Amino acid sequence: MREYVLYFLYKTESWCVMASPIGKAKSLKFKKDGTFRIMQIADTQDTNITSKNTVEFIGKALDSENPDLVVFTGDQIKGYGLSFATGNRDKKVAEAIRNIVTPVAERNIPFTFVFGNHDDQAFGISKEKQMIVYKSFPTCLAEPGDPSISGYGNHYINILSSDGKKILFNIYLIDSLSASLDGHCSAVSEEQIAWYKSARDYLKDETGDYVPSLLFQHIPVPEMWNVLKEVPKSHKPHAVGYRSHYGKYYWMDEKYLIPGNCDFLLETPATPEKNSGEFNAAAEKGDVLAMFFGHDHNNSFIARYKNVILGYTQGCGFNVYGPDLNRGVRVIDLEENNVREFKTHTVMYKDFYTSKDLHDKLKYAYYKFAPPSFESVLPLIKKGAIAGGVAAVALGAALCIKNKNNMMR
Repeated sequence: MREYVLYFLYKTESWCVMASPIGKAKSLKFKKDGTFRIMQIADTQDTNITSKNTVEFIGKALDSENPDLVVFTGDQIKGYGLSFATGNRDKKVAEAIRNIVTPVAERNIPFTFVFGNHDDQAFGISKEKQMIVYKSFPTCLAEPGDPSISGYGNHYINILSSDGKKILFNIYLIDSLSASLDGHCSAVSEEQIAWYKSARDYLKDETGDYVPSLLFQHIPVPEMWNVLKEVPKSHKPHAVGYRSHYGKYYWMDEKYLIPGNCDFLLETPATPEKNSGEFNAAAEKGDVLAMFFGHDHNNSFIARYKNVILGYTQGCGFNVYGPDLNRGVRVIDLEENNVREFKTHTVMYKDFYTSKDLHDKLKYAYYKFAPPSFESVLPLIKKGAIAGGVAAVALGAALCIKNKNNMMR
């Protein structure tokens, strides 16, 4: 049911009814010392046979950083995982989610999440069923959102002043929909953008001004390409381009980069081919300070484009490809007395552990060199096919020569 808020228009001395957009979650507050800390966890991407490395690292990072809110930004589960294909799939998916969320829940930390493309591939286990599992944890703040628009779980969380009397900050969580196995990503829909705008305007009516906000979703916006630059192949390291960027190489552009403690780009952005205008909408009124994404596990940096910061957070999971011991989480610090500024840093596995501490080193070695996508394997397949073709021609020529020699004897 749609929520309604009554407010008084002093100029007309009449009562009006204004609908608050569906998806408003339980509010949180700045701490008494005026601080609020968010931890973003991206791409755990695991099954019910969950990596001990991932679970231990999340617990260690939580104890080290003490966040007030944890945001999982999609691909919590490896929806295509073969272990989900047989047996009781509902039970296995629920077990995978619980394994990943438990380190947060057992510390009684509020958390929320968005879905990623691989959550959407869970062998018929719907987002609705997955939401029920998340909501079984008392500290889960996520809401299903408006059923009349695209996606599932579009919601927003107000951060109140430390005395709880006024809204000072806001967090948007948007379902960036899905992607095909070859990396073709969907774009956030126009109706989702309209929902964001309605929430933005509602908060302005509530507070008298646009409320500073952060936006979290799984798949990055196409504008992420605008903060990169093309570099020669000799530039090491670099990220290899595919499709329309085939044959090109990229790195972070220093003009936009905000240097941090962990900046790298090891794969090019898997963004929607269609630009639905989400970034422009977010930048329109200056309320969205930053948009944070996951999806591309091997990338970690923040960059300012126009008036919005675009942030990548590297993958956290060890049962999927990732940036070696640089797998990590992002921490974002807010200040009650300066809500339009924030600080951020990443916490990495290597900050607490070494390779000697890894469980299942053989699997880790496999995922250390695993390609990020099917597209990244295609050049190797083509090279292999060419090499195989050359070898076949050479072998055929050798056999012909041998047969000719035999005939001459």
